[in-house]
Amino acid sequence: MNFLDLQLNTSLKNSLSSLDKGNRMPHALIISGDSKENREALCGHLAAWAVCSSDGDRPCGKCKNCKNAFDKAHSDIYFAKGSGKTKIYKAEEIREIIRDASIKPNQADRKVYIFEECDKKLSEISQNILLKTLEEPPQDILFILTCENAKNLLETIRSRAVTLNLGDEREVGGKPKELAEEILTSMLLSSEIELMKSTYMLNERFLTLETLYSIVIMLRDGLCAQSGFAPENNTDIAEKLCRKLTKAQFLELIDITNSAQLKINQNVSAELVGTWLCSQYRKTVW
Repeated sequence: MNFLDLQLNTSLKNSLSSLDKGNRMPHALIISGDSKENREALCGHLAAWAVCSSDGDRPCGKCKNCKNAFDKAHSDIYFAKGSGKTKIYKAEEIREIIRDASIKPNQADRKVYIFEECDKKLSEISQNILLKTLEEPPQDILFILTCENAKNLLETIRSRAVTLNLGDEREVGGKPKELAEEILTSMLLSSEIELMKSTYMLNERFLTLETLYSIVIMLRDGLCAQSGFAPENNTDIAEKLCRKLTKAQFLELIDITNSAQLKINQNVSAELVGTWLCSQYRKTVW
């Protein structure tokens, strides 16, 4: 994915690039956290990505589709309007959007439907009306919902979408850092039982997300060390990693770890993600 001048933390960029590269972009995204302006910036960027006509990295920012998207003037990008002083998204508008979603795009390969500040404007009734379409979406559709806090949306809505949290870069430390080091060390030792034991500790959502984030940071540091640059964080684990792994393995492990983060954000249980991660690490390194 081409990020142009969009400012995002590295973890989120890696996740989006992984989705794009693997042709695994979901039909529904929830953008939460940070400021309204930054949520809208990412929303507009993803809308341009969806309609971009470039054969290279998207969005290119140069094609007619991109220019119209960034100008909010593309016929295949629909911004829910809302009604009344509070601009609430009423049931009638949701039903009309659902009907329109079954019609093929006009200019691009996809249609995009955007609901801004939906934790304030999308009622429980309207969410339930939209839910059926999120469960069985038409082809070539992208729904983007922005909100300050995704937890204010129905759990059923969140489970049908991938949540992109615009949080700041986090520090690597505490229990997640220790567990990340343990997982990577057991992987390097080619110890199946130790790797199983360490990934078994990924049994809680928040701990798992923070540990996966720490693993990505350590893998990036190892890749830097292998390329002759000084690691930014843990020099010891970075040196161990670069002695054992090839560049291709580093990139594959980062991609696997980013995929694990996405699985957690899609509400896959931490235990299942830990088991999957163990098997994928084994295949890549051993």
